Amino acid sequence: MERTTSSDLRRGDRGPAPVRTTQAWWIEAVVYASVCALLLFDALHLLDRVAAAGAAVPGLAPDRALILVAVLALLGFGTVSARRQEVDRPLAFGIGAACGLIFFARTLGTALADPTAIGWLLGADLAQHYSGWAMFRDAPWHWPPGLMPELWYPVGTSIAYTDSLPLLALLLKPLSPWLPQPFQYIGLWLMGNCVLQGGVAALLLTRTTRRPAAILAGAMLFVSAPLLISRLGHDTLTTQWLLLLSLWFYFRTDPPVRLAAEMRPWLLIAGAAILVHPYLASMAVAIQVAYWIRRVSIDRARTPRDAAIALGVTLAVLVALLWFSGAMVIRSADSAGGVAYGRYSFNLLGFFNPMGHSRLLPTLPSLPEQYEGFAFPGLGVLALGLWLLVDAVLRRRPPRLEPSWRPLALVAFALCLFAASSVTAIGSLVLLDRPIDSPLFGPFRASGRFVWIAYYALILLVVSSAIRRYRPAAAASLLALALTAQLADLSPTHLHYAKTRLRANAEVPGTRLGDARWAALAEGRRHLTLLPPAACGEAAGPYLPFQLFAAQHRLTLNTGYLARWNDRATQDYCGDLASRSDAGLWSPDDIYVIGPDRRWKERFERTPPPFSCEKLDGYDACVVDEAKTLASSPPAG
Repeated sequence: MERTTSSDLRRGDRGPAPVRTTQAWWIEAVVYASVCALLLFDALHLLDRVAAAGAAVPGLAPDRALILVAVLALLGFGTVSARRQEVDRPLAFGIGAACGLIFFARTLGTALADPTAIGWLLGADLAQHYSGWAMFRDAPWHWPPGLMPELWYPVGTSIAYTDSLPLLALLLKPLSPWLPQPFQYIGLWLMGNCVLQGGVAALLLTRTTRRPAAILAGAMLFVSAPLLISRLGHDTLTTQWLLLLSLWFYFRTDPPVRLAAEMRPWLLIAGAAILVHPYLASMAVAIQVAYWIRRVSIDRARTPRDAAIALGVTLAVLVALLWFSGAMVIRSADSAGGVAYGRYSFNLLGFFNPMGHSRLLPTLPSLPEQYEGFAFPGLGVLALGLWLLVDAVLRRRPPRLEPSWRPLALVAFALCLFAASSVTAIGSLVLLDRPIDSPLFGPFRASGRFVWIAYYALILLVVSSAIRRYRPAAAASLLALALTAQLADLSPTHLHYAKTRLRANAEVPGTRLGDARWAALAEGRRHLTLLPPAACGEAAGPYLPFQLFAAQHRLTLNTGYLARWNDRATQDYCGDLASRSDAGLWSPDDIYVIGPDRRWKERFERTPPPFSCEKLDGYDACVVDEAKTLASSPPAG
């Protein structure tokens, strides 16, 4: 077991000192090589199963090559570490990043990183994210830059409410003329998130150990966390390495003397997070709150005034970036998007409920919408945690929470209560059922996500406890066994996502307007108007094909798929659209798509028809025929 000595204290934040002479390094080397072999076998076996599922699977050869290169890199890192008898931080980051690269190549695949491959994006949340970017990239700039009045026209929205990763959308918009059509950055972002999940997790583990085998197996447990896997269909919410990075800074032991320097990383994390997803920013700020509590009450190195300044500056930066991204285009009353706080809550059995992600453990009962509170850490982590508890009881050494952990544990527990929310259940037994429809809670209607801090703190606690309790070779072996159980138990889920590459650039029926006449109708026109849009009745059609067409031809669109919208302005528009239709005030700048809603059809049919209408792709498309309009107009004078 590694012990803390005075030499450790002199080392400062460089981590625990390596034991150079008495440990059986060759045993650890065997464990390290065995984990590398496990990752190679597991990844290639998964790709073989994917290959058996389809005749032509895109990207399999590059995926296999990338996995082989990453495993060889891991072996190289291990060789260097063995010579040094420790892992420095750049080397640790490399080990974790290679783990993340293996995970991406096996579970998603390089075919999805192709910027021109969009077939896999044309469904569910990813369709919203991609189509939002497609609309934004060639639209004129507005102020603030994130505004997008062309979508949900004429009310408008912002790039923040299409969940289109404002951080990259705002950076890449100026480059749009030089980017290919189509172009997507979601696959590359997922790849980067997997790599950084592993790299930052490995860095976090260097706070506990510098042993390569433990870092390798431990980092892979973070990479294979079911929470990350379960969010692969929502690219922004896979940026969970920001939470690990926050934990890395939380546990640092040699922060700068100057307050401004100590604040800087927290500002960067919060600023990046708010331009990725507000939930991640809120969680990063919560960890920062725990950090300043620790610095004031545990370390006694800062004053409450210092903490208040740091948090105040962080909140000011977040508000400024929210405004910059256009997120303030809606009213506070619309912050919930029509969903009450409590509906998407955390079930009190969430840490033990695999919700279909486990091969061996059964799915436990829960409320239908509680998938947002998914918190299953994996069979390997649960088994390792149980082993540590049993071992502590047998040794009569009850687990103790170090003082530095206490502010984090307090914040994590408070957020678990918030995640359980006003609709609290244990399994299918409802303890409290009082949804709250309030602007105060509206921005965080998916409250179940706030269990994520406790989730990653729990994994870190289990892994670091195993490292501290046992000798290095034994700890590495335990982590390797936990990883083996984790990968085996989650293999059906991995296979499910691995098959996504089959759709990398496939044509998805119903997502495109294929008739060539649409392009002719778009010439010289400015608006694509559904009668009615989704917000005003039975929609004339699904938003996606029309939004992709509007983006291609730089038209406005009066519908869309948004996370939040200005409800009052939208209802005013619905009334105005109905009034204009009743009065026959049709615009030559619009392409009208007439839906099946009888009320709107009757409005259209009552109007003296200066229209040319045709059936295109199954939709009734009409435009004002200016020749008919002139013929029906009374002579001048």
